[in-house]
Amino acid sequence: MKKIICSLLFVLGFSFMSFGQSQEVKWQEDYDKAVKQAKKQNKPILLFFTGSDWCGPCKMLVEDVFESNKFAKIAEESFVVYEADFPRNRDMLTKKQLKNNYFLKTMYSVSSYPTIVIIDKNGNEIARKKSYNLMRDPSYHFQFLKKALKNI
Repeated sequence: MKKIICSLLFVLGFSFMSFGQSQEVKWQEDYDKAVKQAKKQNKPILLFFTGSDWCGPCKMLVEDVFESNKFAKIAEESFVVYEADFPRNRDMLTKKQLKNNYFLKTMYSVSSYPTIVIIDKNGNEIARKKSYNLMRDPSYHFQFLKKALKNI
């Protein structure tokens, strides 16, 4: 009897732990595939320019916005998402990813991190948001996404 109760408590505890976790956003790792997906689904592309292994504000933006259930829902319904990463440890990316990321950085004149650029399926810029609020208030970014979607 004790084993059954302990087992039930374990399962319930594990269920509650996973209940609070956020949904995972499916970031496209290949820019060419992101463009094809955007055209097929008739969605804009959200480009996230980051220095994932060194940029403090980038890490906070990921934690506060991109890992939230709210963003997961918005992204699934409204965007194809692509991370243009510029890590110090270049071994984190393939040569193709590095080439695509530098191409995108030049094409959209990105000079600071984090920067979000939203483009239509043809590559035309729709909206842009630089930096992240060090007060860790994600509302500005959600307002930005809402406004960008209205302009599409």
